[in-house]
Amino acid sequence: MLLRAGRQIGQPLRTWGRENALKYIFINRFFHPDQSATSAMLTDLLSELDTSSRECVVIASASMHTAGEPAEEPRLENVRVIRIPGLPRASSSVLPRLLDFALFYIGLVFVAGWTIRRGDAVVCLTDPPLVSVPVQALARLKGAAMINWLQDIYPETATSLGFGSARNAGIRLLKTLRDKSWKRADMNVCIGQVMEERVAALGVPSSRLTVIQNWADEKALSPMPVADNPLRREWGMPEGGVIVGYSGNLGRAHDVNTMLDAARQLVAEGEEHLHFLFVGGGVKQGLLPDAAQDPGGARHFHLRGYRPRAELRQSLSVADIHWLSLEPPLEGLIVPSKFYSAIAAGRPIIFIGDTHGEVARLIDRAACGRSFAKGDVARVADYVRTLAHDPALRHELGKNGRDYSERYLARTARIAEWDALLREYAN
Repeated sequence: MLLRAGRQIGQPLRTWGRENALKYIFINRFFHPDQSATSAMLTDLLSELDTSSRECVVIASASMHTAGEPAEEPRLENVRVIRIPGLPRASSSVLPRLLDFALFYIGLVFVAGWTIRRGDAVVCLTDPPLVSVPVQALARLKGAAMINWLQDIYPETATSLGFGSARNAGIRLLKTLRDKSWKRADMNVCIGQVMEERVAALGVPSSRLTVIQNWADEKALSPMPVADNPLRREWGMPEGGVIVGYSGNLGRAHDVNTMLDAARQLVAEGEEHLHFLFVGGGVKQGLLPDAAQDPGGARHFHLRGYRPRAELRQSLSVADIHWLSLEPPLEGLIVPSKFYSAIAAGRPIIFIGDTHGEVARLIDRAACGRSFAKGDVARVADYVRTLAHDPALRHELGKNGRDYSERYLARTARIAEWDALLREYAN
């Protein structure tokens, strides 16, 4: 049987079933209860979107990437989820991941072909990569509107990380097919201005490009004073210490050595009150135990695994300073979603990557921290030292970021933008 699971969430529409009710169709490999980044974005959107008058269908994999409990059970009304069989749990290893992709692609052709009708609005995310190619062809054939929601750009991300070559004939063919699917789409939603610039450079008309940023739930992630945070005590963070924290995936796309080298320098210089906390996972977290083996490192480096989303406010507030990074060649191909959580938590932010990129621009506008080039260890260390010794400055930068988050990055405003866009293309 092709469909492992298909279920309706919330109250049914009167037009439910195979009648000619027009639909919003969302396609992404992961969806609630999965807690990965794209799943969280899509779940947030559907929990806030007005779905009272139009059937909503999510086509996702039966695989799970990141388990965990949501902060609260999302309000998903009139949403039907169709699950395509996949591996029991998504893997980061290449061969199982490719197999999971293949299962999804094959199942998607049948499910989307059966589900999409004339007048529907189809929103296609970018996991798995290049999924817009078959979906755009199906939408065009069926007479449905096609909207791409670009969370990342492949295969450029893969080749920038050393997986394959941009000169490879197969990769060039995939890029050509992908570019054509974007040019023919009714709209391509980029999650940042730099990404929009990248996509425009591929020849996608400006009339088919728009920017809707990602978001965090700024209400759920309101700043928490250190004294009120039970996790800080539970994790044994020292009283009076200053915690520099990283939260989320620390993968191939992220530079870790600049901050590690800065941390080692600061510890060697006698900044005993500084502690470095890493919460999450990823392939580069394997570098962290080595730092803990340095002289005195065990006292200054702390590792914790992924925390449930319900605990995110507390885990983000353990840190006094947040840092995040992105390898410079990936600028415009990815926008680190953890930025939105960090700024909502009301902590100063250090970014390591392209100092003219998307996150660097946002930090400048919000006046909530500073950006540094990869490898600029001395200046990173100096800035961490400055923040560590100046609690008033930390408070000011954190407040600036929180104010900016509420004013310009509010989740309700981004959902409203999506609602307006979908209504525009719903026939």
